[in-house]
Amino acid sequence: MPEISTIQEGFKVIIDRYNSEEKIRKKLANYEDPIELTFLDTSTKSLILVHRDQGIEIKFGVGDDNAPVKIHFGSEQVLINLLNGEIGAVGAYSSGKIKVVSGKIRNLIKLRKLLF
Repeated sequence: MPEISTIQEGFKVIIDRYNSEEKIRKKLANYEDPIELTFLDTSTKSLILVHRDQGIEIKFGVGDDNAPVKIHFGSEQVLINLLNGEIGAVGAYSSGKIKVVSGKIRNLIKLRKLLF
């Protein structure tokens, strides 16, 4: 896989993972809560909308105050580094580069393979 260098490329990788990996789609077959990602360095928000096993879309620059799952990233680069495998999710969380603002742990576990 080519190295990801922009957040838009990273979002494409997330969509491609969903579309190409049956195991991920099965895990998310009953999932439909919006996931809000906030990048603190730019104050940019994005929404990941999983439509059960029917598809996924990402809205860049859009947030949802009522999203039940909210994750803050110190910067867009943190997500890029995660997707490139340069850092791990646990290490990023432990070092404060990722903060889970809201969300049930079982939902976060379902989303782990999709996002990280």
